[in-house]
Amino acid sequence: MFTGWGASLGVGLVLSFTFFSPLALADEAVDTATARGLGVDGVALANAGNCKEAIEKLERAETLHHAPTTATRLGECEIATGRLVRGTERLQRVIREPIASNAHAAFAAAVARAHKLLETSVPRLATLRLKVEVPPGTKFVVVVDDEPTSDALVDTDRLIDPGTHSIKVSALGFLPSSTSTVLEEGQTKSMVVELRRDPHARVAVTPSETGNLSVSGPVGRDAESKVSRVPAIAAFGLGALGLGIGVVGGVVTGRKATSLANACDANRVCPVDAQRDIRDAKTWATVSTVGFVAAGAFATTGLVLLLAGGAQGSRESTRESNLASSRSSGSKSGFYMRPSVGATSVSLDGMF
Repeated sequence: MFTGWGASLGVGLVLSFTFFSPLALADEAVDTATARGLGVDGVALANAGNCKEAIEKLERAETLHHAPTTATRLGECEIATGRLVRGTERLQRVIREPIASNAHAAFAAAVARAHKLLETSVPRLATLRLKVEVPPGTKFVVVVDDEPTSDALVDTDRLIDPGTHSIKVSALGFLPSSTSTVLEEGQTKSMVVELRRDPHARVAVTPSETGNLSVSGPVGRDAESKVSRVPAIAAFGLGALGLGIGVVGGVVTGRKATSLANACDANRVCPVDAQRDIRDAKTWATVSTVGFVAAGAFATTGLVLLLAGGAQGSRESTRESNLASSRSSGSKSGFYMRPSVGATSVSLDGMF
C-alpha cells in the first residue's frame, strides 16, 4: 500500500512539473518583458526631468521584476520629489545586493550611481524625536502625515523627510492633540506632546485603600455603547442570513417536489431518472430546515444581547447618579446612606 502511494506521489510530482513549470516560466518571461518596457519608459521620463510620471512607471516595473537599473533610477526620482527616506532606503538595498561577476555592465553602473547618490542624499535627511507624555500604561496612537506610526518610533530618533509634517496623538479618555512642525534638511528636532484627560469622558470608579473614591482609568461612553451593540447586530445579521438560506431551500424543495409529483405515479413510484431529483429535494429540505432553525437561534441571541446591553447601561447610569449624589453631599469619607420605601417593605442602602 505504501509503495503504491509513493509511486502515485512520484507520478503526480512529475506531472506537476511537466504541466505547470512551463506555465510558470512563461508567466515569468511575460513579467520580465513587461517590466523591461516599463523600465525603459520610466528612465526616459526621468532623463527628461519628469520624475512624477517616471515613478509610476518604475514602481510598476519593480513590482513585476526587480533590477538594479530601475531601482536606482526609482530611488533617485523619489529623492528628487522630496521622499528622501524612501529613496535613500531603496538605494541602500541596491548597494547591498550582490552582483554576479558576469552581470551586465549596466547593473554595475547602477550600483555605482546608487553609491554616489547616497553620499549627497543621506546628510539631507532630518531626524525627529517625539515623546508622548501620558500616565504609565496608557495606550496611545500616533499618526504622522496621516499615516499610523509604530510605538517603537516614539521617544527615539526617527529619520524623516525635510519639510512640514502633521502630528496627531490620541488615546481613549484623553483629548486628542494635533500639531505640526517644520524640519530643515539635516536638522534634528525633539518634540513633546502631552495628552490631557477628556473631562466629558466616563471613568471607571473604584474605592482606594483609604476608602475614598478614585479614578482607575478612562472609558469613553460612546465607544462602549457602540461596542456593546456589535454582538447583537452580528447575531441579527446571521439570523437574517439563516432566514434567507431557509427561504431559498424551501423554494428549491417546492420546485423539486412539484417536478416529482408530475413524474411519479399515484403509488409514489418514480422512474429511475428521477432519483437524482429525490436526493436533491431531501438535501434542500435539510438545508431549509437548518436555515430556519439557525435564523430563530440567532434572532433570539441578538434580542437577549440587546436587552442585556440596555440593562447594563441602565445600571451604569444608576451607578453614576449615586456617585454624583455622593460627591455633591460633600462627604469626604466617600460614605452615604439612602432609605428606600417599597409597597410592603422599608430598606436602607448605601456606599462606602
